[in-house]
Amino acid sequence: MALEVRGLSKHFAGLVAVAEVSFAVQPSEIIGIIGPNGSGKTTLLSMMAGLLPPTSGSVLWKGREIQRLRPDLIAGLGVVKTFQNPQVFAELSVFDNVLVASHLALKRALGFRRGLEVLGAAQAVEHRLAERVGEVLTLCNLGAAAQQLAGNLSYGEEKMLGIAMALMCDPELLLLDEPASGLGRDEVRNLEAVLDNVHTAGTTLCIVDHKIGFLRGLADRVIALNYGQKIAEGPPEQVLNNPAVVEAYLGAGHARA
Repeated sequence: MALEVRGLSKHFAGLVAVAEVSFAVQPSEIIGIIGPNGSGKTTLLSMMAGLLPPTSGSVLWKGREIQRLRPDLIAGLGVVKTFQNPQVFAELSVFDNVLVASHLALKRALGFRRGLEVLGAAQAVEHRLAERVGEVLTLCNLGAAAQQLAGNLSYGEEKMLGIAMALMCDPELLLLDEPASGLGRDEVRNLEAVLDNVHTAGTTLCIVDHKIGFLRGLADRVIALNYGQKIAEGPPEQVLNNPAVVEAYLGAGHARA
């Protein structure tokens, strides 16, 4: 088991954003998390990544509780989150944005730069990191845009850059927050192909998204939330045909139809 969520809850004053949600993510799975606006999806993902402390419950990674660790420490353990609107350095090239994101992988694998300089290995490490940036950009279909300024990218390319930056942290589990949001049909197809390649390369994926058709074709298992509670879990078609899920999205009349 890669990651386990046990009875996770989050309260904001009088609002219950997530209510005692439990599930597990197995190695090499693609998990989709769906639900209407305000159902608690992003809050749940943020607690899994350490960006929000839970009110109660726990998150275990390889049997170790991580819900109270800093986000950078959780990322260093192999659980990395992307954001719906990635924060990029508009004045830097695509290549340099991804290179900046390599600091975590460098620290985890090789320690502090001073130690490398003592060993005379800094130049070789920088060369390897540049090679890795090229590999990640190719994986994300951004190789042709490597020298473009990030500020000149389309919205879809910018979101793909956010994924590339996350991949430089060498995640074992990649948490994706609304990766298909705002994308056109061709951009969604490109995203599907990229995530399929990332998964084939060995990364477990947990994806929050509103585009049900996108997750239907990609996820092995889907978890549905409504008002912060888990209302269904299982294979995509089973969950999407669940009356409680249909009602959450379309209303009680459709659920009875």
